[in-house]
Amino acid sequence: MLVSGSWCEAIVVTLAILVFVTGYRPPWWFWTGNSHQSHRDKIKDEFPTVRDIPGPFSLPILGTRWIFSWFGYYRMEKIHLAYKDMNQHYGPLCKEIALWNYPVVSVYSRHDIELVLRRSPRYPLRPPQEIISYYRRSRKDRYTNLGLVNEQGETWQKLRDALTPKLMDPKTVLGYFPALNKVSDDFISLIKSRRKGNNIHGFEELAYTMGLESTCTLILGRHLGFLTDTSTTLTTKLAEAVRIHFTASRDAFYGLPLWKIFPTTYYKQLIESEDTIYNIISELLETIICEQKDDAHDAPLEAVFQSILREKTLDIRDKKAAIIDFIAAGIHTLGNTLVFIFHLIGRNPEVQKNLYDEVAMLAPKNCDINADNLRSATYLRACINESFRFIPTTPCIARILDESITLSGYHLDPGVSWNNN
Repeated sequence: MLVSGSWCEAIVVTLAILVFVTGYRPPWWFWTGNSHQSHRDKIKDEFPTVRDIPGPFSLPILGTRWIFSWFGYYRMEKIHLAYKDMNQHYGPLCKEIALWNYPVVSVYSRHDIELVLRRSPRYPLRPPQEIISYYRRSRKDRYTNLGLVNEQGETWQKLRDALTPKLMDPKTVLGYFPALNKVSDDFISLIKSRRKGNNIHGFEELAYTMGLESTCTLILGRHLGFLTDTSTTLTTKLAEAVRIHFTASRDAFYGLPLWKIFPTTYYKQLIESEDTIYNIISELLETIICEQKDDAHDAPLEAVFQSILREKTLDIRDKKAAIIDFIAAGIHTLGNTLVFIFHLIGRNPEVQKNLYDEVAMLAPKNCDINADNLRSATYLRACINESFRFIPTTPCIARILDESITLSGYHLDPGVSWNNN
């Protein structure tokens, strides 16, 4: 039976929309006409390839995205448990299939992860956060580029060289050590004020507040008083915006890219949270800049934001966006780190005792902690490292291979996406 003209048009339009939304290109699109067996083909004959890596069942077009859907067996709010389960089921390498059958390899072996990272090129290829890149391209009033996280190649290198030296310099942290000590004291006092018996209600909120205060101290160079009981709802609003931003980015990554056709719920959430983060931190930054102009005294130590603003090779929009991104990332990163560490230590009374004994010995009561104390705190450092290993603060660090490599006996070609779990 022949298909009517209207149905043909509908099918063509549907396929065109799918190609536009997903960016699909069929295999023949990249065909070069070489039919002879290359050196790469001979290697494939000797080793299993990405096609042979085990992983969840893949559906046509949708790939393995279905495993995080309402009829799948994993939940997006429990991503870490999903990858832990896949590691147990499939071994050191696990293959997921993105839309239109693009493979994404999860690497679990420490040896494999180290092998890939040590071979990173000068300009590492990283899968961009497509939804954030799309939004930032639409806001020329705020952004001239996609930012340090999503840019590639020479633009990424230029941003990295201009924005990160002061932030990555150990002297910066040492210079602000007394100020960060004060932040820690305020955090302890806040915990005590919220403690009821053996319980601390809303510790996650307190951890994010600590992330905000300490990051602002390091980046902006001053205390902002977020850890006091009299602090405003600004911290709660900002922490909530950061949380929504990360969850919306997650939902966009693991879901279908329907936001390219119409504004989905998570796209609206991402825009609203991005705007909230930008506006709040931008206002804080402008306030501090105005205060410093009115203050005739020079600060004894240059803040990170001042070194960024002095950079002559960047547009003021790039500088402002970078400062905002650093603070927003610090809130989430440090907040999660504190939650994970306290959770793991809280489950083990023996670890608590050993840690308390070490801290009490290195820093007796009413004595400030200094850098030498921290260098000698081997058990504390071991607890932190084990927490990062057990529950990484920033999992799924993704890269795109720029050269062939063999991991756990499988040969992977350039262009394959991988992430560590």
